[in-house]
Order: sequence, then C-alpha cells, then structure tokens
Amino acid sequence: MSRRTVWTSLLGAVLSLGLLAGATGCSDNVEQQQSVRISFGHPFPPTHPVHVQVFEPWANDVLLATGGTVTIEFYPSQALSPRSEVYQNTADGGQDIGWALQGYSVGRFPAAEVVGLPFVFDSAVEATEVLWTLHDEFEAIRNEYADVKLLGLWTHDVADLWLSGDQASDAPDLSGLTVRAPTQIQVEVIETLGGDPVNLSVQEIRDALGQGAIDGVMIANSGLSSYDLYGVLGSGVQCNCYVSASFLAMNQDLWDSLSVSQQRAIEQLSGREVSLAAARAYDNASNAVAERYPQEGINKIVLNDTQLAAWRDATQTVVDRWVGRHAGDFPAREMYDRMLELAAD
Repeated sequence: MSRRTVWTSLLGAVLSLGLLAGATGCSDNVEQQQSVRISFGHPFPPTHPVHVQVFEPWANDVLLATGGTVTIEFYPSQALSPRSEVYQNTADGGQDIGWALQGYSVGRFPAAEVVGLPFVFDSAVEATEVLWTLHDEFEAIRNEYADVKLLGLWTHDVADLWLSGDQASDAPDLSGLTVRAPTQIQVEVIETLGGDPVNLSVQEIRDALGQGAIDGVMIANSGLSSYDLYGVLGSGVQCNCYVSASFLAMNQDLWDSLSVSQQRAIEQLSGREVSLAAARAYDNASNAVAERYPQEGINKIVLNDTQLAAWRDATQTVVDRWVGRHAGDFPAREMYDRMLELAAD
C-alpha cells in the first residue's frame, strides 16, 4: 500500500469518527466542557438561612453535576442591584441569576400574588406546594416569568403580627397602632383592621421599633432571628397573617447559551426540588423562633379557629378588592378559590 493510500485511509477514519460522534450526541460532551461563571445576586445577607442552607449547597451540586463547568458566584446584600430591581436586572442580563421576594417588584407578579392573600397557610412547605400547583394549572402565573428561565418558586414561612409592647389582643382591631407592612396586600389588611401601615425595609425595622416610630410589624416569624428583633418586641398574635413568594430566575439568553447537558443538570436540581428545600429552611427557622421567643420574654397570643375566622371575616374586603382588580386580566376568583381548596386538603 502506498504512503498516499495510507494517509487517505487514516483521514477517512478520522472523518468517520467525527461524523459518528455527531450522530451519537458526543458533540454535546464537547459543548459541556465549555466553562461558565454565573453571577447570583440577591438582597439578603450572606448569613440568611436560605443562602447558607440551600443555595451554597445547590451551587456546589450544580458544579458537580455539570462536571465542574458551571461555577456560581454569590453577590448578596444588593451587591448587583437594589431589591426592587433584582428581577428586571436578571431579565436584562445585568446579573445571571436573581433571587428576591416578588413583592419587591411592585405590580410585576399580580397573579402569583394570590398566595399573599391573608390567613390561608400554616407553613412555607404547604404554601410552596400550593403555589407550584397553581403555577402548573394557571397560564397567567406561568406567563409572569416568560422573560426568564424560572428555576425556583417558593414562599417564606408564615408571618404573624408582632408588637413592641404588651398590647397584643385576639380581637381583629389594630386601631391606634402603626404597623410595618411588607406588601400592598398587607397595607390593605392593616388599614382594614384600623391600623396605620408604613412601608419600611427589613433593615429599618429594629431601629424603628426601638425608637417608637412604629408599634409593630407583620413579618415572617423567621425574621425575628434574621434581623435580631427579640430585644424590641414585647408581644405577638399568631394569626397566620400571610406568606410572600420568592423567585429564583436565570437570564434567558445565558440559559440558551448553555449546553443541553448543562441545562439538564441544572433543571434536575431546580424547580420544585430547590423550592421545597428553601421552604423547609424557612419553616425550620420559624420553628427555632417558636422555641426562643418565650425565653426572650415575648408573650404571644395564639388564635383559635373561631378567633381566626373573625380576622378572616374582617379582611374579606381585601380579598374581594384583589379579585375585582384582576378579574379582567386573569381568572382571579377561580385562582383564589382553587388556592383555598388546595390549602384545605
């Protein structure tokens, strides 16, 4: 065999192997070797239980599942964008991944806001399961995340009413009290109960309570530890006042640039799995608060079913107004009733 014939045969074999690799999907293995560093920004402190217990392990799992090719770098405490701009900054590509409470983006998630209506849930896990079911059943909720790759959706633990003094009552009456409200729905709840709602960031709450600028807060129970509120609270009412939803989203263009193998690995670690992990972290933090607040001298009233029904009845107008605002945009009443049905199961 001539030297030219030998080289021609070798070249043919190499080309055949290349074609075979493409036909069998091995080309994706080559793609998978392209490394990427992903920025993950959020407004919470790096000591937040969800950051420490959920997202740091999640980032490590993503690194391992992608063969060391996807590295997630954290930028907590609003390092990449203010809390109100985390979602839009992620959608626009100013950061690669964003996590924040949806309530920070005022008016951006009217359908998913349904889970924030008052006096429905007993835990973050329960609310998160319901939220995912609503997401799957109602296109209006899915459409709110159409401009990003949605990786997670969950709620924080149940929020109660906490007051600086001993004025807690089982009556649905907040007359004369100035109370921090985290969302527009809770503004309406406090107003309906006769209180004066004010909007403060969580970082401002402790000083405002200590200085007497506000009388109380509606806040997730885990927040007592996260923001060290024990020393400025005297009483509370366990009313299961509300939960708030959070999103975990990736920039869509970045997602589209990842290889199929990288996408598959991230998806297997995301969705309901990471969402329920975040919800459990919140519930665990809430349980720890439940053990500690009595030791801190905080007297908490626990409403029975009859008393809780009175609070619900007193704020039914808040629900009705929410339904009325959105009835022309999506099936708001159907969505609310379905949420109650799921929560009752």
